[in-house]
Amino acid sequence: MTRNFYKKLMLAVIFIFLMGSSLSNLTFANENKQQHKQVIMVVINQVNYQDLMQMKSVEDIINKGGVGLLNTRTAGKAIIPKAYATIGAGVRAEGNWTSSEAQPATKENEIIYKTRTGQKVPKGGILNLEINQLISYNEEGEYGATAGQLGTLIRNAGLKTAAYGNMDVGEENRRPHVLIAMDQWGRVDQGEVSRNILIEDPTYPGELRTDFSKIYNYIKENKNFPALTVVETGDITRLEEEKVNLSPQMYEKHKKDTLQRFDDFIEKTKKLVDKENKLLVLVTPFANQEDRSEGYELTPVVMYGDGVEKGLLISDTTRREGFISNVDIAPTILSYLGIEKENMVGQPIHVVPGEKDYLNKLLETNEFVVANSNNRLPILTMFVAYQIVLLIVALFMVLFKRNISEKYINVFKKFLLSGMIIPIVLLYIPIFEIKNLFLYIIAIIAITFLLSWIVNYIENKMEDPLIPIIFITLFTALSLIIDIIMGTPLVKISLLGYDPVIGARYYGIGNEYMGILIGSSLVLLFASKEKISIDKNIILGLLIFLIIIIGYPEFGANVGGTITITAAAIFIFFKLFHIKLGWKQVIFAGIGIISVVSIMAVIDVFFVESQSHLAGAISSIREGGIVELSMIILRKISMNIKLFGVTVWSKVLVVSIIVFAIIFNRPPGLLKGVIDKYSCLSIGWTAVVIASIVGFLVNDSGVVAAATCIIYLSFSLLYILIQEPHNV
Repeated sequence: MTRNFYKKLMLAVIFIFLMGSSLSNLTFANENKQQHKQVIMVVINQVNYQDLMQMKSVEDIINKGGVGLLNTRTAGKAIIPKAYATIGAGVRAEGNWTSSEAQPATKENEIIYKTRTGQKVPKGGILNLEINQLISYNEEGEYGATAGQLGTLIRNAGLKTAAYGNMDVGEENRRPHVLIAMDQWGRVDQGEVSRNILIEDPTYPGELRTDFSKIYNYIKENKNFPALTVVETGDITRLEEEKVNLSPQMYEKHKKDTLQRFDDFIEKTKKLVDKENKLLVLVTPFANQEDRSEGYELTPVVMYGDGVEKGLLISDTTRREGFISNVDIAPTILSYLGIEKENMVGQPIHVVPGEKDYLNKLLETNEFVVANSNNRLPILTMFVAYQIVLLIVALFMVLFKRNISEKYINVFKKFLLSGMIIPIVLLYIPIFEIKNLFLYIIAIIAITFLLSWIVNYIENKMEDPLIPIIFITLFTALSLIIDIIMGTPLVKISLLGYDPVIGARYYGIGNEYMGILIGSSLVLLFASKEKISIDKNIILGLLIFLIIIIGYPEFGANVGGTITITAAAIFIFFKLFHIKLGWKQVIFAGIGIISVVSIMAVIDVFFVESQSHLAGAISSIREGGIVELSMIILRKISMNIKLFGVTVWSKVLVVSIIVFAIIFNRPPGLLKGVIDKYSCLSIGWTAVVIASIVGFLVNDSGVVAAATCIIYLSFSLLYILIQEPHNV
């Protein structure tokens, strides 16, 4: 081979090596680009969508990005610092204004910080000097949140965070946005939150406003690539503080000018996001006082940029298009940055692509949600009061039946039936989209009266007191089962359903209708068995079906309800097969309940795409161990104790127990005679008692579940009792 050949071969090798190096460098460049993903969160507190749509740049972002309504619930009574702390923790968190103060890491502050925490200080960073106080609040708090968990996980991944701006008022240090960017020791890597980021402006209420040009330059020129940058716009909060000192005209003028300054800043920030690997999140952690007083507590959240389609935001926390929770924001940021979430209950947000009018439809839905939320307490209070009156009048009719004319008893029977009818009326009535409270009440009365008349007419034709009970419970149970299978379109908008404003539950079946479904189903099964011969295996099969409906993660997804109906089903199994109760049976029941819940848990964790509360609880227990399990149990107990003292449902539950205690002995032999006469139905009644007790013990709002479940025992039993002759 010639020397020329070797020379060419050497050149080829060098060329291939250089090409390989270039490809390698390109690969690393792409990896670095991935590592340099950035989230810019702009906090515009105390605004609504009407305010945002006044800004052209924000309107453009809304029309091209994902929009939603944010549940702002926190631990305990909601205040602004808690709302920010909750976003940063990914769990409902505690906090106050003092524990949300933040300072630049000057030499003096560094000494104070190290003396208090012993932790390393980031050079040029930001410090929360009151972090130990914040840690203590959350350790003693209801949810045991880790304040700064978002920043901690970002730091542990080798990335940085930054914070800019403030909402300082007068001499007060108000910098709660640092609670979003900081780690668990109150440290932010870089930023500017001091008064240097403000402009002294005598013409602006409070004489301080944010210097957005400085903030923009910090973000644009920052070469340290913070993974998360949190910007507090601040000025609307300052304006809200001064609102009492302003005429309505001047308030509106200053607000318009403030929104225009926001608009200019966001327009420039949007251009950065358009050409970089960035995600822009606009969030309102807390509604203004006027909106909150009218029930508009859900606030705007908008996502725009890398990978975000236009449409409605949703998460596995809510499973409801357009609605997300504040605990979902931190997991979303972590997911975008490629970091696994830990010790967070929220779930990543994604977008459901929407039509042109998706925002208008969302705002219309919000109007209905707010009206429902505002109407819920007065209407349910009236319903509970009505139930109590019926129970007391029925008790007197049972006790003094000999002295009461038959015609009055016949009239009152219709009212007793209405006590069981109203829950199903409350399920269907939202279809009419009534918002006015007075019209809502009139509609409930009219529909309930109509159904009561129909049921009473059927009874008069068939002359059997069991027929109306079977008719009502069948209609109730079937309606709820079908609704659950269809994804609870009716339950989620019913006054006996759940409220996105409160945010206790967003999907599945809540404790109100869980109690109603169990109570009506148990009475239905055994009232039917009283009339026709139903094989016991068919009854057990139907109960297993009911367990699946209530417990399956994509149906009812109610863990407490699963335990409740399983306990009742096991009791029925013992009764149908004439098995005497003893310690062995109690142990068997416990094993049965644990097995059912375990099966649902396995399905939830491994086989269901959108995981439910059960999977979240298991994940939390796996991360937090016995401490987390203890906190969940204690939280449920404390919630039950708290609810028992404040909820209207506890009143009807107590009255029901008192009524049962009296009729157990008075008139003598009457109750025993009814139980002997309706031996099958009495099994259902006893199962309802078991379900009410278990439901009360295992649910965090057990008093509600017990009170709604026992409705069908109370009114069906009293309906029969007032028609039975006294033997003595």
